[in-house]
Amino acid sequence: MEGQGFRLGYWILVPAVIIAAGILGFYTFRSSREHAELREQTIAQSLLSVAQQGVEEVERYIRAADHTVFGLVDPNDSSTIDTIWLPQAKSQTPSVRSVLLVDREGNIIQWASTDDRKTRRAFLRVFRLELLEALDLDSPDPHRLRHLHQQVGEEGYLLSYKAYSTLAGQLTYIIAHHDPEYLVDEVFPVMFASEESTPRYNIVDENNRVVFGPDLSEVDVYTVGHRFPQTLYGWRLQVAPRQAELLTAHGRSRMKGPAALPLMSFAIILLSAVFFLYAAEKERRLNQLKSELMANVSHELKTPLSVVRMFADMLRSDRVPSEERRHEYLDIICRESERLTSLIDNVLDFSALESGQGTYRLRRGDLVEAVSRALEAFRYRSEQEGVEVRLVAEDDLPQVMIDQEAIALAVINLLDNAVKYGGQTPVELEISKRRSVIDIAVRDRGPGIPAESIRLVFERFYRGPHAGPTRGSGIGLALVKHIAQAHGGRAWAKNAPGGGAIVGFWIPTALRRSNP
Repeated sequence: MEGQGFRLGYWILVPAVIIAAGILGFYTFRSSREHAELREQTIAQSLLSVAQQGVEEVERYIRAADHTVFGLVDPNDSSTIDTIWLPQAKSQTPSVRSVLLVDREGNIIQWASTDDRKTRRAFLRVFRLELLEALDLDSPDPHRLRHLHQQVGEEGYLLSYKAYSTLAGQLTYIIAHHDPEYLVDEVFPVMFASEESTPRYNIVDENNRVVFGPDLSEVDVYTVGHRFPQTLYGWRLQVAPRQAELLTAHGRSRMKGPAALPLMSFAIILLSAVFFLYAAEKERRLNQLKSELMANVSHELKTPLSVVRMFADMLRSDRVPSEERRHEYLDIICRESERLTSLIDNVLDFSALESGQGTYRLRRGDLVEAVSRALEAFRYRSEQEGVEVRLVAEDDLPQVMIDQEAIALAVINLLDNAVKYGGQTPVELEISKRRSVIDIAVRDRGPGIPAESIRLVFERFYRGPHAGPTRGSGIGLALVKHIAQAHGGRAWAKNAPGGGAIVGFWIPTALRRSNP
């Protein structure tokens, strides 16, 4: 009753402490977060005003160039493009590379460019194939200044256009082709000059690729963007304070400071509770498994001992009907004795492993010879079970550092496992070399290993869900794993492609770690 009361108090007190610590940490963190958000909003509003001013300055520059072009070109006299605008282009409108006169149907009346011949032809081709159809020449308000900002391949284009009525009563569009690269290389560096007292600027496209200025992704929390509304509407101007990194670090420290103590306390309590529950559950499970081991071992010992004693008494009292029965009883006594020897060896080796006293004497030897000895020792068991065991070994395998008795024990446990769970199917014992290791694998053609059990079969005391009435202690494969590791190798298990299971281990041809 006292233990139950303690456990009940623990299950009530621990969740209550965890909940209280969680509530305290939550409200502390939320308060810090609200203060940080208020500070960030104040900074963002200030930066947004700066970004809006920068965008307006760029658009004023582009509109000023547009009005200069429209003032120099007479829609009634197409020759003014060549005679008036072109001579003054570089001094009056340096960002404008080409000017076109186009009617409402999209026919080019006249055009001129400051570029060389090859570049002019390339632009004219792009204009006719890509840009012309994107212009809103059928607008109900053609006399309003419009812009087209479009990316064609790797090249960006900015067109400003406006319709004028000619003396003949027709509409003629004056189109100014701006050079975005000129704006990036010449105009933006002047407008957004980098000084210690000014914010940091950059311009990005629709895919957030930087067109101008530094990369501000590292200070994204304090970065404010504003899209160009009319001209370069495919781009966005971003502004960040010059000390954004310090602001970010200061904001994080202000948030972490008040919340650190309750959050740390909560984390410690939670981890302690989880660890305690895990340790208690693990200890409970281990005790349960040990109890099962004792029960299984007791049963394993009791059954063959009872059989040996019964048939020994029959032989001693001469209650044997024939010489043939006498040999049969002796075979049964030998078989059960082999079972007892194997079980006792496993229990003794496992006890040494549990106490940390397991030692192995590694000497250079023939691995095939050690495996063959184990197979010969197991042959009586396999014949009694009616299971065929076949050894397949590659030729010219190198000698390795092994403890022959330990290797034999590991192989016998692998064969015992295959016979018990293979469903009376043939068993194949294979020794093969790959790279710098030698594999020892035992394959049966039984039902295989359930997927959820593959990573557990080498755990001590573990017996699979299909064990059923199959006798065993659950320590055989755990010994295989330990022996393999002691030889610098590793035990493994998998399901065979054609059905059945393959369980084995590998050891290196050269020892790579010390003997435990």
